[in-house]
Amino acid sequence: MKRHEAARASWMRRLWITLTMCIGLLAACGGGVGTGGTGAFASGPISGFGSIIVNNVRYDDSSARIESDDGGGRSRSDLRLGMVVEIDSDAVRGQTATAQRVLIVSELIGRVDAVGPDSLVVNGLTVRTNAGTVFDGTLVGGLSGVAVGMVVEVYGLTDGATGHVVATRVEPRPGASAFKFRGTVSALDTQARTFRIGSQVMVYSAQTPGRDQLSDGALVRIAVQQERDAMQRWIVLSINGTAPQLVDGQDVKTEGLITHFESAASFRVGRWTVDASTAEVEGGTLSLGQRVKLQGRLRGSVVIADKVEVVAPDGDDDYETSGRIVAIDPVARFFDLQGNRGRVSFARGDLEIKDGTLDMLVVGRRVKVKGTLSADGTLLEAREIEFANDDDDDRDDEGDDGD
Repeated sequence: MKRHEAARASWMRRLWITLTMCIGLLAACGGGVGTGGTGAFASGPISGFGSIIVNNVRYDDSSARIESDDGGGRSRSDLRLGMVVEIDSDAVRGQTATAQRVLIVSELIGRVDAVGPDSLVVNGLTVRTNAGTVFDGTLVGGLSGVAVGMVVEVYGLTDGATGHVVATRVEPRPGASAFKFRGTVSALDTQARTFRIGSQVMVYSAQTPGRDQLSDGALVRIAVQQERDAMQRWIVLSINGTAPQLVDGQDVKTEGLITHFESAASFRVGRWTVDASTAEVEGGTLSLGQRVKLQGRLRGSVVIADKVEVVAPDGDDDYETSGRIVAIDPVARFFDLQGNRGRVSFARGDLEIKDGTLDMLVVGRRVKVKGTLSADGTLLEAREIEFANDDDDDRDDEGDDGD
């Protein structure tokens, strides 16, 4: 009996050692999102394709689940330059990673109340545009193609308390069944059932789905009726929290505006409270309202920053895309890429061609393009076009046949 108990104890010790070693190996090799810091989270506008590029990292999205923040399923062909996305991925290695989930996140859907020389008013909130704002190609002339009364969807970065948005992409949404706000709750009155998003007053009922997620400072997605009530309040249809489900120790990369500033060591970027006391800061001095790229690791509810990069107010001025040419206009000197990956102009005088000549720009050819936005933000002006061989990896073309 004692021999049996000793053998059983020895077997249990060996099992415990084996399990411990396996756990250690899994931690060293990296696992999926939500495995105690081995996964990564990123958010920011899309600046390129050929897989998607966000915050200078290239994410292989060929097997990723694509969703919108209203809970609907989407496809890779729905992704566009300038869209803000949230990405769950494996660990970033050498500026590359594999995405498991890509969430498309917009700030506003609503009616245009006014159009200025470099701004819009949508649902009563100011939307600032700049040289980095991408306009859908159907908005001919970019901002000048936007009219009062038009319903649009705005992607961008919110500056906090005012609810103002720095737009990274604007596109028409004529078929929207409800309007949308995404922002920080303030002035919550649970007796009157009202609160604010920026300057706009919301009113909800005792039956409104998600009302339990309301608290001052909470970041929420609000669906509202398309018309205000008699007191000019937006009538809330549903409320959804927008905080990602992250784990302690997880890597975070994000781009946003500094919305609260105590010091260069302590501030907020969008939803994130940042400890930058040991961070490397590049590109300028940190201050309220600046646009930054941030990378670090989550500890509790705080991102311990490794690096903070100050970027220009209009963001990156370099974009890239790739794919097969599906249409070309040799007179106007532009072509369209498969999967709605953008319209590309090849009219620049300083255009550089690699591995080919201009007469090779024909339907069916696969190209890689680097360039900048046109003045109206509706197309990519190519500075470099590289021809890809037909036997190159075509994963980036798969699943991109949608309109």
